Amino acid sequence: MEYLPFILIGVMALFMAMPLYIWLGSKRLQGQAAPDYAALLTPQQQGRDKLLFYFYSEHCGPCRTLAPLIDSLAERHGNVVKVDVVQQPAAARQFGIRATPTLVLVEGGKVVKVLLGAVSAKQLEVLLRGD
Repeated sequence: MEYLPFILIGVMALFMAMPLYIWLGSKRLQGQAAPDYAALLTPQQQGRDKLLFYFYSEHCGPCRTLAPLIDSLAERHGNVVKVDVVQQPAAARQFGIRATPTLVLVEGGKVVKVLLGAVSAKQLEVLLRGD
């Protein structure tokens, strides 16, 4: 029983390290060339220089709360690409998506910004306008 506290500390450290691992992986993607995403685009989105990819899952609570905001942005700006990670796992793997919701801003074929988790409407507007 002397080793039980060490096992508990190890398990706690593992649970604390997982979000950090996901965050670091997403930050490593920034500045890299974006994977081939032409198959994910609609004809209206083809040729656009700036695209916001929204990776989500139907079973994700934060994704469901963010969905109406993303839908309204997609209608107004037209450069929002919604990718369901369950329906398109290959696309999620290409982008290195490990958690949902994840937003990836691609500009000029390069990943400019990666945001994890739910974000505010103001943050998304600034991201799409480029302020």
